[in-house]
Amino acid sequence: MISSIVRESVRQSLLHAWVKVLATSIEITIILSWVGIRRGVGLNPSIVRLNFGIFVSILLMFAFAVSFVFVAIARYSEVIEMTQDIGILRVLGASAGYILGILYQETLLVTILGTIAGIIMTYGAKWFVAVAFPEYLTLATMYTWWPMAAAISAAGPLSGAALALPQSVRQGVIQAISAEE
Repeated sequence: MISSIVRESVRQSLLHAWVKVLATSIEITIILSWVGIRRGVGLNPSIVRLNFGIFVSILLMFAFAVSFVFVAIARYSEVIEMTQDIGILRVLGASAGYILGILYQETLLVTILGTIAGIIMTYGAKWFVAVAFPEYLTLATMYTWWPMAAAISAAGPLSGAALALPQSVRQGVIQAISAEE
């Protein structure tokens, strides 16, 4: 059950939420494509397929690492920007665990939508690989990796939120009760 705070936050910044969904879907696409290429090389092995598969796998792993770090830092920054909001929740009596639960619910919502979009994008990548590189690359569909890819993709924003929350809670209470305008 998604809380009303999360729904309102997503509704108020719909464009920002869709950018997060897009970033998550790109991560999911990269993970599923990497796994599909690894599996695809084994289906019809040749030295050319193996070399091309290794090259593309290395590129995908690098792209995933950059994307993972980018998403984690973006979520960290987003939580830091929410310092005053978090401080107001704390002054009203919300615990740090409750606030962390709200942040995790938002991340879960974005991850679910991003996973669905990422799976669709992976099918698009599979079609593109079949058309553009039929003799060099095969992209297999690995259904068992769908939940694993979602979990791996959610780890970045979850860790970013968890790392930023203590600092945001400390500073937020001070900002919420100060007389700044």
